[in-house]
Amino acid sequence: MQLEITKEKTTTSTTKRAKFLLLTDIPPCSNFTAGLVLDQLVSFLPEDSVACFTVLNPSLDPILTHQEIPTTIIGKPKENKTRHLPGKLGALESFAAETYTEKKTVKTIAKQAAEFGTKFGADAVWCVVQGQTMIRLARQVAELMNVPLLTQVWDPPTWWLRANKVDSWSQQRILSEFGNAMSASKRFAAASWAMAEKYESLYGCRSIPVIPSLDANLAKAPATQLNDNDTLTIGMAGQLYSSVEWENLLQTLNHCNWMIGNRKVSVKVLGRSVSLNSNTKMQVEFLGWRNQQETIEILSKLDVLYCAYWFDQDFKEEASLSFPSKLTTYLAAGRPVFFHGPEYASPAKFLKQHNAGALCHDLANSRIYNELDKLASDADYYKTIAANGSAAFHQFLTLDTMRKNFAEFLGLSPKDLAPPK
Repeated sequence: MQLEITKEKTTTSTTKRAKFLLLTDIPPCSNFTAGLVLDQLVSFLPEDSVACFTVLNPSLDPILTHQEIPTTIIGKPKENKTRHLPGKLGALESFAAETYTEKKTVKTIAKQAAEFGTKFGADAVWCVVQGQTMIRLARQVAELMNVPLLTQVWDPPTWWLRANKVDSWSQQRILSEFGNAMSASKRFAAASWAMAEKYESLYGCRSIPVIPSLDANLAKAPATQLNDNDTLTIGMAGQLYSSVEWENLLQTLNHCNWMIGNRKVSVKVLGRSVSLNSNTKMQVEFLGWRNQQETIEILSKLDVLYCAYWFDQDFKEEASLSFPSKLTTYLAAGRPVFFHGPEYASPAKFLKQHNAGALCHDLANSRIYNELDKLASDADYYKTIAANGSAAFHQFLTLDTMRKNFAEFLGLSPKDLAPPK
C-alpha cells in the first residue's frame, strides 16, 4: 500500500473550532456520486476544520475537489475476493481471505488513519461506512484516537456484501460489527428519512437524515407541458442498479414499437455505463458522464425522467432505506419523475406523499405502458406532477436543508459552519 500526502496546512487562528477526520473510501471529488455529496458537505465546513483519510479502490481515479485540505490516500484491500475453489471450499477460501484482511490489513490501516487524524488534531471521526473495510475501520480508528465516532451510511451494508460475494460466515461478523459501530456512534447521518427512523430504533444512536441535495439556483422551472406533440423523450441519469426493471422498460418500448400513443419514444442515458442488449431496433442514446449542472440542463429538456428501484425481495432492505441521489437531480430538473419500483421503496413513499411522481409498482409491460401513456396524454396530470416535484425539491432537497441537518449531525450550530457561498 502506498501512502500519499497531497497537502497539509496549519492554522494560525487562536479560535478553537471543532476538527474532524473524514474517513472514507471515496474522497470529495467531481466524478463519483458519493464524492460529489462529500464535496458539498466538506464545503460547508470552515477552512482547516477537516482532514481526509481515504481508503481507495486502486481501480478508481477520483478527481479531487478540495486540494486545500490535508489528505491521505491509501489502497483499499480487495473486497470482491476471487474464489478459486468450488462450493464450500470456495466459501472457506473467502472466509480465510476476509479473516486475514480483518486481523492484519485493516489493523494496519486503522493505525495509519489514527496517526493521521491525531496529528491533524481531530476531535471526532466522521466515517462513511460503506463496505466491509470501512465497517471494520470505523470503531477501531475512533477508539485508537479516543474521540467520538460519527457515522454516515449511503446504503444498508447487505447489498455490498452480496454484490462482492462475501461468504456467509464473514457476512455475519461484518454485519455484527456494523451494528457495533452504529451503537457506538454519537450521531448517525442517514441516507433517507426511513433509514434515520429505523437505525435510531435499532441502535439507539441519534439519527439525522442528510439527503443528497443541490443548490436551489441550479433548479429549473417545472414543466407545464411536453416538448412537442409528436415525441416522448425519457431520460435516465446516474448508476443503474435495477437492471431487471430497466430491461422491462426497454422490453415494453420494444413491444409497442417505440410508440406511446401517437408519440415516438426515445431514451437518453447519462452516466458511466449502460446495459443494452437487443436483436431489434432501439431508440437509445448514450451521452456518457456529465457534471451536475450539465446533467440538470440536459434532463430539463426531456419529457419524463426514469427512476427504477428493485422489486426483488432480496433487495427489500435497500429499497426501503436508501434514497437515490438521481431523484434529487430529477426533481431539480423540473420534469415529471416516472418511478418504477415497489410501493415500500423509500423514494416511492416520498413521491407519493407529495404527489410528485408517476408511480408504477409493477413489472408488467401493460402497466408500464399505461403509466407512460397517462403522462403523455393527460396534460393536467403531467403539469401537476412536475409542479409538485419541483415544490418537493425546494422544500426538502436544497443545500439549505442539507446544511442545517449536516450541522446537527456534527454537533455544531449552523453558525459554526462556513458562510454560504
